[in-house]
Amino acid sequence: MKRISVPSRRWYENIERELIFPDRWEITDLTSPGMEKPDLTLQQIREKVEKPIDGPTLFELAKDKNQAVIVFDDMTRPTPVKDVAPLILDILHRAGLKRDQIRFVWALGAHGAYDMINARKKLGDAIVEQYALYNHDPFQNTVRAGRTPTGVELWFNREFMACDLKIGIGCITAHIHVGFGGGAKIILPGVAGIETINQFHNQFYRDQARTGLGNFENNIMRSECDAAGDMAGLNFKVDCLINRRGNISNLYAGSFRATHAAGAEEGKVHYGIPFSSGYDIVVCNAYAKANESAIALLIALQTLKPDATGTAVLISDAPEGQVPHYVMRSWGTDYGGRHYSPRSTGFIPLLMKKLIVLAPHPDRTNLDLFCHINDAVAVKTWPEVLDLLEKLYPGPAKVAVVQDGTMQYLRPST
Repeated sequence: MKRISVPSRRWYENIERELIFPDRWEITDLTSPGMEKPDLTLQQIREKVEKPIDGPTLFELAKDKNQAVIVFDDMTRPTPVKDVAPLILDILHRAGLKRDQIRFVWALGAHGAYDMINARKKLGDAIVEQYALYNHDPFQNTVRAGRTPTGVELWFNREFMACDLKIGIGCITAHIHVGFGGGAKIILPGVAGIETINQFHNQFYRDQARTGLGNFENNIMRSECDAAGDMAGLNFKVDCLINRRGNISNLYAGSFRATHAAGAEEGKVHYGIPFSSGYDIVVCNAYAKANESAIALLIALQTLKPDATGTAVLISDAPEGQVPHYVMRSWGTDYGGRHYSPRSTGFIPLLMKKLIVLAPHPDRTNLDLFCHINDAVAVKTWPEVLDLLEKLYPGPAKVAVVQDGTMQYLRPST
């Protein structure tokens, strides 16, 4: 038997899942260079935060400020914020700010709120116990900040806007809308009002050729984020690149435009899987964003045989389930957020022979972003997956394993 491991359960045990395949199958590991990069040490992280790639240091920015807010990404992102936030706090305190002058705000966008169990995973016990922490509420307590050049009306979190020092901590990964996440995306949609978020997602339909995974240059949605970052007054950003263990392998600190540009440039190779296609079976693992696992299927559609004879396997191990999304997901039998479209049965057979979902904790709505639940076969263990695959492919098969289809992307052939 052939064996290959994929990362699993980021916010739980953070382990490797071993996949076993028959010897008669040809197995290809679709991975990218950044997945194997080593972790930065605490001292290396400190040095990068203390010495930004452009602009003033955070210490200089913090002098004479009255109120500071640290906005950080949520549990749909792998960023170990607790490795960065204490260093930020140390700088703020050295600059004269007291605990009651600093607060943390989840950059939830249109995602559901989180409890303190998740906050402790993300921030660590000490921060949760010593500093104020607030969920972002997109439906109320927002403040108008103006409009972007394309007309998106900007409303932002009231607590965030009330502070005269605004700091963001997040990560850069491949993203279907803005090319690469990070930068001022932590502001739009991160701390925006619901109507602003809806208008932001509308931009995707203006020119889809100027959006897409890894498509960073001249990206129309990234431009919206940048305009929002300017108007909201985001002063300082930390953008991290992540390896296969969910740890920081590099980071950039400074102005959000500079950190995003530098991180995305590195991200092109860091997260880029060399173009490959024509597979009978593609196993798409969801690790960094396991609770947004359906996005991993985008790579499957690019790498499977183009004649709808291939089979996709989605590994979706998120015990908490898929993140509630007020814009994108279903909120009833045949309706949902502004950008949700009900999925009828029969869509998947147009694209592939079969969709198998490995979900140890399944539910009936976990695929609503992608397809009708009846278009997929859900199982709880890898042996069950293998049994199904061997019945479908009793002879040779060309198989690809995508290490993490939620933060990697398929680099175009050149």
